[in-house]
Amino acid sequence: MHVFLALVFSALLVYLFVQFARQEEVQDVFEDAILDVEARLEWARTRSSFPFGMQAQMEVSGELLGKAKHLWNQHRWRQAYQTALRSRDAIDKAQRIYSSMIAAR
Repeated sequence: MHVFLALVFSALLVYLFVQFARQEEVQDVFEDAILDVEARLEWARTRSSFPFGMQAQMEVSGELLGKAKHLWNQHRWRQAYQTALRSRDAIDKAQRIYSSMIAAR
């Protein structure tokens, strides 16, 4: 009986260690992506005018950002990171739209 409990305890420790390692692998790049998107969304919201399509991309980025944070809280780290990258892509598009308008002036 003691051997069985020791094996179960050992398996649990290995599982927890693997989960921690998986989270640590993604955490830094995830946090960097989230901070980048949040900062650029704040920048975009301070603009005085929004060219066609910019606000739509900002909304998409904001929704994806919220989804990424939700996935992170559910311990779905890789999906959260991929969603954060999609959010970054959306805010990139919004900034390109804005830059194109400024360059056209």
